[in-house]
Amino acid sequence: WIPGHSDVHGNEEADKQAKRAAESRMNDSSRQLLPHYLQREALPLSISALKQMHDKQTRAHWGRLWRKSPRYAR
Repeated sequence: WIPGHSDVHGNEEADKQAKRAAESRMNDSSRQLLPHYLQREALPLSISALKQMHDKQTRAHWGRLWRKSPRYAR
């Protein structure tokens, strides 16, 4: 809470709406609007978990590409 925002018009309503969105699974974004790799599974609960998931999937994709490479067999 920032005291400087206490008299800003609409601030209380914005706070209510933000809290409602954060607490409700019904207000989630449509899965079709998410990147394809986030559409398949439940979304991670933190930025750190999201980064770990993205890194894991990127490494797996790179590994598949590398194994198909003619240089892999060397």
